[in-house]
Amino acid sequence: MILVVLRCVTGWHFFMEGSKKVQSGDFSSAGFLRNAKGPLAENFRGMAFDIYGTHRLNKDAIKSRADGYRGWAIGQFGEEPANQFGKALSRYNNRIDYYFDENAEDIEKYFNELQLYEERRQDQRYRGLAHYEDRLVEKDQELFKNLSKWTNDIAKFEADYIDDLNTIGQSVTQTNDRVNQVNPNQGPVDLIVTWVLFVCGILLILGLFTRLAALGVAGFLIQVMLAQWPFAHGADLTFVYYQSVEIVALLLIAAIGAGRFAGLDYILWNSFSKCCSRGASNKGE
Repeated sequence: MILVVLRCVTGWHFFMEGSKKVQSGDFSSAGFLRNAKGPLAENFRGMAFDIYGTHRLNKDAIKSRADGYRGWAIGQFGEEPANQFGKALSRYNNRIDYYFDENAEDIEKYFNELQLYEERRQDQRYRGLAHYEDRLVEKDQELFKNLSKWTNDIAKFEADYIDDLNTIGQSVTQTNDRVNQVNPNQGPVDLIVTWVLFVCGILLILGLFTRLAALGVAGFLIQVMLAQWPFAHGADLTFVYYQSVEIVALLLIAAIGAGRFAGLDYILWNSFSKCCSRGASNKGE
């Protein structure tokens, strides 16, 4: 009974974490990955999507993405509103041009400071000096804050543009079809984390493929702990202490196979046992 409760509570926790990320659609691991500490820090930083916004602050790439949405809208609603879609695209491009013109000086300053920051971060002479690393962390947080403001603004402009496309298409075709925005600030890692937590949480609650689900989430939590190496300067030990308790619980669930107790694994286990015993008896005959 205790194992069933532990499995369900743990599964519910991860299911809720995953569902929040699915519903919001704006989960980003960039801040956490950028702040990785320890010997694997560079590996984790490399996992962050467009870590310095080189692509997301590329005006040509932004416009190309918008043109892709126009093509998507034509495929969804047909050729009849294509001319109006083109006008909506033109308005959006003008808005982007204006935004970049207004922020040109700050964006140029950002990339200049980013280059200097990278040079200092790669300078081996200062590795291991606590006060120097603290200053680098502060600078990285400042750069990330500036980047987040611009990329969030651009994502909002894009959402408004897509709403225009849907309004035009629905009014012309009299349908409820929609073109949905794909968050420009989410990368593959963000989607993987979201769905691993969501799916594994459901599996743990149901007691289905329990060992696989428990090990999957435990593996994710171990990576979270490795990103904040306990012996590295500035590591957030909150993650280590908190995640270690959950990892122990998940490994216990996996080791015992808690899904066989009041879970769907019980049905699978019995079905598998009957098939195996039936096959063995047929061979004996």
